[in-house]
Amino acid sequence: MKLDKIKFSKDKLNICQVSLKGNIPIIINNYQKLKSFYKDFNIFIICPKKDLKQFKKKCKFNEFTIISEDKIISFPQFKKIFYRLSKKYKFKNLFKERLSWYYQQVLKLAFTFYFLQKFHEKVILWDADTIIAKKIEFFSGDFSRKFGTYTEFHKSYFETNKALLGELPKYFISFVVQFGSITRDECKILMKKLKIKSVKINTIASKLSVLIMKKIFILKNPYNGSLFSEYELIGNSNILAKPGKQKLIANLRKGLKGLLTSKQLNFLSILNITNVTYEHTHNNINSRGMLKRKLGWFDFTVIVLKTKLKFYYNLIKHNVLFTLNVDKMN
Repeated sequence: MKLDKIKFSKDKLNICQVSLKGNIPIIINNYQKLKSFYKDFNIFIICPKKDLKQFKKKCKFNEFTIISEDKIISFPQFKKIFYRLSKKYKFKNLFKERLSWYYQQVLKLAFTFYFLQKFHEKVILWDADTIIAKKIEFFSGDFSRKFGTYTEFHKSYFETNKALLGELPKYFISFVVQFGSITRDECKILMKKLKIKSVKINTIASKLSVLIMKKIFILKNPYNGSLFSEYELIGNSNILAKPGKQKLIANLRKGLKGLLTSKQLNFLSILNITNVTYEHTHNNINSRGMLKRKLGWFDFTVIVLKTKLKFYYNLIKHNVLFTLNVDKMN
């Protein structure tokens, strides 16, 4: 993978996204918002080989580097690993239905592990369907800042994490805020726990695929559609490396049925709402055609009000439970 011509610096952000071509308008909108908050950044887009030309045509700004999935691990290779390991897995067919979802998580992690070893820089993982609304300080020295949400908490993610990491923090909230960050020191700790030593991206991707699937299949937990999250893995590992309280953040995601205007995005920043996610690929009335219509101010106001009320309620709960150090897995 030829990344040596890219310029890096201590204060330059390095952002990794895995995406299909349907997210290109959102990626460009997010790029424009990033430009308003940060002076220097690189954006690495990992996409299917068949979409390379379209990404390079649309994302032609200097900050973008477009990478084919096949340079990391091809989907047929990933699928082959799945078939080899899942022969006795009770939920094989259900797992197969979401195989591409697990695949994109391996792509993110493999690129991150490879990148941090090669360039010794920090990395931000960012969902391709998400737009930043407020400037975020992702790092503090050699460690990542810890963010969290109460709108997510899938116990199965953490059961897989415990099998992978050997332990979990006692109190934590979900790290699924549509972005995650990791430094070189944190990456070294995580790779050591996962016993991944290779510096070759293809080997890293293969080992990660085998490791994650093996742990999931051995646990034999009931299948609920989601049994692993790259954000939760990195987040749990980072808290174990440097214990601390996660900062609860508010973001817009659920209930959206159209794109926000520039004024609405700016309004989110004033209200301390960090980012907005357009789940436009889901098969429901709000998601279908979402990128072709604008969100009205009435619907915007209702969603924002609900989001803020839930945020303040959860903030109180978060502060109390953190102080009591409540075990979230019991």
